[in-house]
Amino acid sequence: MQLFAATEEKPVQNNRLIPALGKIAMGQFFTKGRSWLQPHIVSFIKNSGCTIAYDPFAGAGDLLSNAHEYGIIRTKGLDIDKSLNWETNDSLLHIPHVENAIIITNPPYLSKYSASRKKISGLEKYFEASPYDDLYLIAIDSVLQSQQYAVVIIPETFINSNYRQMRRLNSITILEENPFKDTEVPVCVACFDGRIKPLDEISVYKNCEYVASLGEIYKMRPCPDNGINIKFNVLSGWLALRGVDTTNPAEKIRFGLKEDFSYDWEKGIKNTSRLLTVIQIDVKKEQQKNFIEECNKILEDLRAKTGDIILSPFKGNMKNGKRRRRLDYRAARAIMEQAWNSIR
Repeated sequence: MQLFAATEEKPVQNNRLIPALGKIAMGQFFTKGRSWLQPHIVSFIKNSGCTIAYDPFAGAGDLLSNAHEYGIIRTKGLDIDKSLNWETNDSLLHIPHVENAIIITNPPYLSKYSASRKKISGLEKYFEASPYDDLYLIAIDSVLQSQQYAVVIIPETFINSNYRQMRRLNSITILEENPFKDTEVPVCVACFDGRIKPLDEISVYKNCEYVASLGEIYKMRPCPDNGINIKFNVLSGWLALRGVDTTNPAEKIRFGLKEDFSYDWEKGIKNTSRLLTVIQIDVKKEQQKNFIEECNKILEDLRAKTGDIILSPFKGNMKNGKRRRRLDYRAARAIMEQAWNSIR
């Protein structure tokens, strides 16, 4: 199909069936809508000076169909799925270079762990040849080997990943409106300009609002020193923690007394509990209320200063449209250490 009149690169027609791995196995989630196309991302694409929008994981072609809105005059698509009628290419292994093109794509997402758990075979050739354990990180490497400029829609967990070419970023944009029709994976848009730079020069946005530089976000990460004895998932503990935002904005992540939570702790606490837990930390009874208030104040200040980005994303949004977040135990420990030191 031709996406719009100015398109010169047309996908090859092919009526053969999709590869045996299939849509789910290859982590294919097709974009729908324009929530990813924030004003600063449009500016980035225009400022690249590229005239070709190139999607090596083209899927249903939604990303390319918006190309006329940001000054692109031609499009080119590739995909491994022959049933999608693009020129066929395994872009996880190699993406052919195209002069004057910017890659705009939504690559496959699938971790090595998930593939193993779901007993999905056929992906070994990708993971064995890469230091990464998720297909989307392997895809980004392939993208950056092909082109200087790229706009990539990927899981939001990327912001805290160990991706080795992070300094080639121009910006990261957290999207709270889901751009997908078949998954609730929290996502972001990573814009790469190919120029290696300090992390303080990489901008982080939430939707269309600037939050801070990536360097500033990393500096605000709470890091524990493990100087205080804190034990999680201990039924005899006195301190409770709701570790994940619920869909109700009034029931967000918070610390409190165990008895303040309407929960059957006897049946619900396990060594692996993460949503709700009981914690043992040595705080005098008369100081416990102040300690809890200080923990919650530190947490809320951190969320406000970082636009919540410092906390891990959780599937789905709250009823007010804000992304649900999760407080991991490492960050929770750092918050409790800081509160403990402040009330001594």
